[in-house]
Amino acid sequence: MRDLNRLRAEAETLASELPEFSVLTRQQATAHPGGAPRQRAGHGEDFWQYRGRTPEDSANAIDWRRSATGDELFIREHELQTARQMEIWVDPSSGFDWTSIKGGLTKAEEARIILTALAYQFCAEGDRARVLGSGKGAFNAGQVIQKSLEAFDHPNRSDVPSVPERDSSIVVIASDFYSNMDDMARAISSAASDGASGMLLQICDPMEVEFPFSGRVKFRRPGSTLSRIFGRTEDLKDTYEARFKKRQDAVRALAARVGWGFETHILGNARRPLAFRVMQDLAGAGAPR
Repeated sequence: MRDLNRLRAEAETLASELPEFSVLTRQQATAHPGGAPRQRAGHGEDFWQYRGRTPEDSANAIDWRRSATGDELFIREHELQTARQMEIWVDPSSGFDWTSIKGGLTKAEEARIILTALAYQFCAEGDRARVLGSGKGAFNAGQVIQKSLEAFDHPNRSDVPSVPERDSSIVVIASDFYSNMDDMARAISSAASDGASGMLLQICDPMEVEFPFSGRVKFRRPGSTLSRIFGRTEDLKDTYEARFKKRQDAVRALAARVGWGFETHILGNARRPLAFRVMQDLAGAGAPR
């Protein structure tokens, strides 16, 4: 049984350490002057551009201060701000719900904390988030931490579910990416082709990264009775590291191919720097403006 109170407390702590998405977005806009985030006029608080008055515009819409500098009347347009939706997914496989650290969080639990904190910050300004494949609806900021952590425990399927087609989707997928990459690639490519931006987050156990074995060792697959004994495991280290790097490079290449970000996180490492990098990447890719 998971300690949801612990996961909630750690997600809330991480969220409190992160900046608002809008702050990062403004930094991105400052770094690329002249660009407006949504590139559309509409209802919102942020200034987009001035345009000349047309017969359809009322007198109340005129920016008299700007118009006083010349003979033309100007309308101050605001940037369109529509609610966006973050779709988060944590690999439900038994192998991901595992850790070598006694009493420590599993890879899946670490992913839940990080993604929930990201979703909370995403929703803080009126946007929404949803756990893919849970059958649950989208949550707002007041619900997202508790409801997301609960929804993670009810996946309808083990592979990445399809993302509803909407150009305002932000997708964050957390896994160790050890399972079949073909299904993963199809789901991600489909979401990206429908206009979703996103991030692939690989979470690994320190033992998986370091392979600190020597001598005779019995390996067991998490969630399974399958096991195998290897002798002189130190002789396997180079082969293992090559295969590990090959899979990691394949995931990184998949993310690059569809224009998504890729980050790696090791259990026990600080979460905040990682979460901040993910936010920066999503802000640059079109997160909430």
